[in-house]
Amino acid sequence: MKIAIVGKGGTGKTTISACLARLLGRDGYRVIAVDADPSLNLSIALGVPPEEAAKKPILFNEEEFIKSRTQLSGGLYIMNPKVDDVIEKFGIKAPDNVILIRFGEIKQAGSRCLCPEYAFLRALFSHLVLGRKDTVIFDMVAGLEHMSRGVLRGIDLMLCVVEPSVKSIDVAIQMEKFARDLNIRGFSVIANKIRNSKDVELILELMKKQPIISIPYDEAVIEADRIGVPLLDYSPNSDAVKAISKLKDIIKQNI
Repeated sequence: MKIAIVGKGGTGKTTISACLARLLGRDGYRVIAVDADPSLNLSIALGVPPEEAAKKPILFNEEEFIKSRTQLSGGLYIMNPKVDDVIEKFGIKAPDNVILIRFGEIKQAGSRCLCPEYAFLRALFSHLVLGRKDTVIFDMVAGLEHMSRGVLRGIDLMLCVVEPSVKSIDVAIQMEKFARDLNIRGFSVIANKIRNSKDVELILELMKKQPIISIPYDEAVIEADRIGVPLLDYSPNSDAVKAISKLKDIIKQNI
């Protein structure tokens, strides 16, 4: 199963991605967790010690490595670069049978064409989606940039995290349209930070779509984030973790 977790910034994508990855890993799945958000907070959410994370480089900081895989003489570049060894070179061991890879950010360099970097990114996504048997969870960058470039084509399930606000729901509506355009087979909404039934009713009214799961507003999430501890370690029996565990069980029915 290849899962992309998307949504507006601040909706809780990283916390959900980390908990889901580790819960699936505890159930015996080999999980690759991809931090595709430039903020690179997934390692903390997973519980990777900073000194361990520092032992492996951030993929798109390694400009010479990318260049060696994508560029030819005469200004030409390779459309299908070699990527099958990237997980082994850049993967970081995380708790509960999870391997983390941090993409980082493709850096703008004046007016230079970024086609080689995006060719590499598309090839790597394709390898992770089609070329590996692992369960892969992508913690995506906030917003719609990745959708407009089509890098998520071929994933099994897109989970859009929505909080009860018009701005968050508007982004989710746009993402659902992009998902249809890319022929993504499954698109589901996760309602997060839910305080009461009116919050879910707002999402349902504006999206015309029933959330796959509702995750309650939980102070444990705030406190775990404040002190930099994974929610799954800080409060394993919290209401939010229980809801994410139910989400895991729903997903497992389709793996």
